[in-house]
Amino acid sequence: MKPMDISKLATSVLQQQRSTPGLVADGIRLAILRGQLSPGQILKQEELAKQFGLSRVPVREALRQLEAEGLVVSYPHRGTVVASLSPEDIAEVFFIRITLETTVLQLAVPKMTESDFLKAETILDQTDKNPNPAYSAEQNWAFHEALYAPAGMPRLLNIVKTLHHHALPYHLVGFVAVDFKKESQDGHRQILVACRKRDAEAAAVALRTHLSESGKSIVLYVREAMGGSASADLPR
Repeated sequence: MKPMDISKLATSVLQQQRSTPGLVADGIRLAILRGQLSPGQILKQEELAKQFGLSRVPVREALRQLEAEGLVVSYPHRGTVVASLSPEDIAEVFFIRITLETTVLQLAVPKMTESDFLKAETILDQTDKNPNPAYSAEQNWAFHEALYAPAGMPRLLNIVKTLHHHALPYHLVGFVAVDFKKESQDGHRQILVACRKRDAEAAAVALRTHLSESGKSIVLYVREAMGGSASADLPR
């Protein structure tokens, strides 16, 4: 397993704002998303504290926050590791996402403004221009959040965001190993077209299809990598 070295990322994060456990959590989360920290990798507090230039206290608090999000897992006598999801776990996450995100999108569509549409479209255009798969994975949530935020339901949005974070390491898999950037972008644009037409039902259908296909692709890849069945059905 590759050594843990996110010192450059850590420095960048802490230069932006004052150091807090939340900022440390942001840095580690981003490293997981970018594939710099892999599922199953051990996260040593001493090493992280050194790379962030902090004491172990904020690092320990950051890891607790990430554990609550499902991104890391702590084991007695072993320490904290980046969470690994089974194909079944991934399928369940996408099933729940479909259920909640189609609901929040239908609530958001009637409240959307031209500014919301332009923000979402700008994100898609920037993603098209950047060949870095990690950037595509990062922008994936930015696009979805831009469309869900108008619903004005911060608690529901926070739940959806947490679920999205559960699948963060596997979004990068989707954009690298599976290489479904084009399919993902096409799906996003179909959702945006329906939103612009103020057709909440069509937008929800497009979102359901987009998440279902993305989930199936990732589940299939992980299952085959583990030597399992090629079936990739999501729960119904």
